[in-house]
Amino acid sequence: MKTNTKSALKVMTIVGTRPELIKLSRIIPLLDEHTQHTLVHTGQNFSPELNEVFFNEMRIRKPDHIFSVAGSTPMNSIAKILESTDQVLESVMPDAVLVLGDTNSALSVIAAKRRKIPIFHLEAGNRSFDQRTPEEVNRKIVDHTSD
Repeated sequence: MKTNTKSALKVMTIVGTRPELIKLSRIIPLLDEHTQHTLVHTGQNFSPELNEVFFNEMRIRKPDHIFSVAGSTPMNSIAKILESTDQVLESVMPDAVLVLGDTNSALSVIAAKRRKIPIFHLEAGNRSFDQRTPEEVNRKIVDHTSD
């Protein structure tokens, strides 16, 4: 049963990689059913041909917003993720943002935090304790930023 959209929580889920979509493949339809749900794909790991097949096979609906964040450096890509996310946050005005894991796309929580939007972080607290990996740095940033 679909929730009354006038009173439903507005949740924005932000993903950027196929592993995130696999892990969220059961949660996305539930959010669609019970919330005013916006699905955002940052384009961190995006191939139109591959993703079309992937979305169909996993039975995941197409995202409401798809960014193109490929940059010349990882920092350039992160900057594009933050800027694009902030623009969508401004237009959608969600009540909460949901991210998963330790990808560069999960760093979108920085834009949400700046807008004082509560953040739900799945896989919060996971650690490798290897500071040499960018994923560990991302985990710490996302964990400390999340609510």
